Amino acid sequence: MLGDSRVMQHRPNARNALVVAADSLLDLLAPIRTSTDLAPQRLREYLLDQIRQFQARAQRAAIPVETIVAARYCLCTALDEAAALAPWGGGGTWSTHSLLVAFHNETWGGEKFFQLLARLSVSAHEHRDMIELQYFCLMLGFQGRYRVIDNGAAQRETLMRRLHKLLHETGGGYALPLSSEWRAADRTPVRRMRRGLPLWAWLLFVGVSGSASFAAFLLATTAHTDRVYAAIGTLRLPELNTHASDVPTSNRLRQALDADLQSGLLALREEADRSVIAMRGDGLFNSGSAAANPAYLPVLAHLVGVLNRVGGDIAITGHTDNQPIRDHRFESNLALSQARAGAVRQWLLAAGLEANRNIAVTGRGDEQPVATNQTAEGRAQNRRVEIVLFPLPTDRQGISQATDK
Repeated sequence: MLGDSRVMQHRPNARNALVVAADSLLDLLAPIRTSTDLAPQRLREYLLDQIRQFQARAQRAAIPVETIVAARYCLCTALDEAAALAPWGGGGTWSTHSLLVAFHNETWGGEKFFQLLARLSVSAHEHRDMIELQYFCLMLGFQGRYRVIDNGAAQRETLMRRLHKLLHETGGGYALPLSSEWRAADRTPVRRMRRGLPLWAWLLFVGVSGSASFAAFLLATTAHTDRVYAAIGTLRLPELNTHASDVPTSNRLRQALDADLQSGLLALREEADRSVIAMRGDGLFNSGSAAANPAYLPVLAHLVGVLNRVGGDIAITGHTDNQPIRDHRFESNLALSQARAGAVRQWLLAAGLEANRNIAVTGRGDEQPVATNQTAEGRAQNRRVEIVLFPLPTDRQGISQATDK
């Protein structure tokens, strides 16, 4: 099969855990595009597994779920294009069963990829890891919308120069001159370089520029900006705020959980692309423990019934207050929050949650408080486990329909 699943653990400037987690997928972009003897179905199965492995690596690296979802979208888009451009990839299996369809229920991401890039570049320092991942996709041959528009090659060339400068300004330390050398590498199978580094790790360049001008360039060269920006609602950008008018409400979901919400056992928050269901840690767990309180099991069983009728990914995140932990079983609040999130996952599965769902488990410790830690009430609010549902685009209205049954 193509390449291997080894993740490079040691390389110069390996500060971007997201790119390190995606290493094996990046290594496959060039050889997929140039290979002539691949079996499409076997390749698809292999890539689906590799993407799941990427997700697991990113989760272990404590990368936020929102960033993992956005990165997965971009990787699926780039890999799908590589397969479509291969001699065997013009139709058949790939055209109807692409990676993007499998994970995001969309057929083409060649325009949204660049709209995401434009949005992220507005706060480039904050979102640098994600921008750098998209940069590597471009360096390894991804074209997207620039493959089909007039003068696309020249516009893409300009885009990459400006993107390269943006990354340098935000701390990349790129050392190679911008030249045509990357084009030859782009068209040949990936070859391992000295010291075991994958090819893409050497495709780094020097320059300086401002993130605001780069974002303006992206927006100026992308047609139908408003229409495409509306489509971005199907993906959550890492830590980007949304306007209140963009946030849908799901009254029927609230009605389905009304009794649990009224009792305080659950809290519900609706955002543009997700529903966040929070369980207060007090009562759910004993102090310093990840052991279940049986009183919550009926609540979880009810919740599972709703989740099973709505498609999409699930992220379970544990949170604590900032008080030092005094239980020898957990070395830190981060470890405790991870254990609690894992316990909730096990309870949901035991209560009948579909086992084939993508379920991410993350612990955040005291990193993301929702209230002050200076008061007992605030600390109680911060001790919580959140179940985040990312419904598929076609299931956005399914939340309401599911709660009727």
